[in-house]
Amino acid sequence: MRVSTKKGDSGYTGLLHGGRVSKDHTVIEAEGTLDEANSHIGLARAASRIKRTKRILLQVQKHLFKIGAALSTLKAPSPSIKAGLSEIHLNWLESLVEDLEEVLALPPGFVAFGQEESPSQLDVARTSIRKVERMVVRMKNEGVDVSPLILKYLNRLSDLLFLLACLEEKDEAESHKISRAFAFKSLTRPGLRRWILLMSGIMSVLVLIIILLLLFHGSGQVSSPEWMREHMKEMGQMPN
Repeated sequence: MRVSTKKGDSGYTGLLHGGRVSKDHTVIEAEGTLDEANSHIGLARAASRIKRTKRILLQVQKHLFKIGAALSTLKAPSPSIKAGLSEIHLNWLESLVEDLEEVLALPPGFVAFGQEESPSQLDVARTSIRKVERMVVRMKNEGVDVSPLILKYLNRLSDLLFLLACLEEKDEAESHKISRAFAFKSLTRPGLRRWILLMSGIMSVLVLIIILLLLFHGSGQVSSPEWMREHMKEMGQMPN
């Protein structure tokens, strides 16, 4: 696929499932604001000093590509597009927000970021996502079929970016302490805890099987000393 197609020189561009619209169409405006927000999140990811935050932001960027594909049409989304963003992605986002809210001591009022670059970048990304959310609402009000899941995701995402910015403003010692508490909170989540218990049970069964096989193998060797003596005798009779 070529980067420059020259098809948009007249001020019109193509949609994902066919058709062409003006580049100032609401759908294209929404796509543009989403592209801008994704770039801001990438900049925030580059500036972050916390590895976990970097991983979270990269996953968010992948989700935004899915949202972009879903928005890039004036028709009802096809099943493949609907499958792009699912309840699993929303649940993942909501779990992160809940866990961060519990481990962070949030200030009682408004927060003016600007002391450090990394939290400020995250705050800019947050405002960009709010802009995307407003454009998607406009699309919906103009009759474009927009999945409610997208609006929920964007709303939760702005909350997540604010919390990550608050985390980024902590000093290194406090940040490590909060990150450990956040990791522990994630591990104690019911779904993950069940998965860990299941994997632990499977590993225990495998270890038991290996031990039993070793025991049976060892007892088989001990129970046939005659075979071993005959073998050693033959070996002793071999010419040098």
